[in-house]
Amino acid sequence: MYRSLTACLLPALLLSTTALAQPQAPVPEKKIGEPPPQAEQVLAPQLPGFTLVNQEMKPERRLFEFVPKGESHETWTERMAIIVFLGVTGKDPKQVAETRQADWRNTCATFSSHPVETRWEKGYPTTVFAMQCTDSKPAQGRLNNEFVMAKIIQGIDSLYLVQRAWHSAKDKVPPPLRDTKTGDSWADFIKGVEVCDARLRGQPCAALGVR
Repeated sequence: MYRSLTACLLPALLLSTTALAQPQAPVPEKKIGEPPPQAEQVLAPQLPGFTLVNQEMKPERRLFEFVPKGESHETWTERMAIIVFLGVTGKDPKQVAETRQADWRNTCATFSSHPVETRWEKGYPTTVFAMQCTDSKPAQGRLNNEFVMAKIIQGIDSLYLVQRAWHSAKDKVPPPLRDTKTGDSWADFIKGVEVCDARLRGQPCAALGVR
């Protein structure tokens, strides 16, 4: 099952965007009494037991954070975040990923990262990466023992970032690095993140049944 914003949030909170950049195909004009044409949407696989604990609706950004039930925005062991940078186009996802890794490196005493993988998915430039901060520098605001796996997709309308994170105050080895089964489940989650646009032919979106 996918966590589609059309399914888990109110329509006003949909992670769909208006056409802030010129689409590759014309968008039909809206007619009175007809629903607006679907715009670009980002989708992520649903994580069982996770619940929405934080959201930000800014003109330039949409942020939604999910954690396991019983945990909070401030205190969590796992967290999934969906971020839409509205109207941001023409970015190289690899450079965005490398910038985020550099920010972590500057705030972590012990930092490690996994190779950045860049490819095209469903016609969109996409980058997948992972990083870990074992010991944060004092007064940097970074959590100790935090591991993140993320995907960045440059869409037509906006830039999309979906990430899954793990944190522990004691254990320094995150679950994805302990055993193959857990690692595969995290990789499957990232693989399932996708952007689709019903305005465009040839842009499949399995979760919405758009082909």
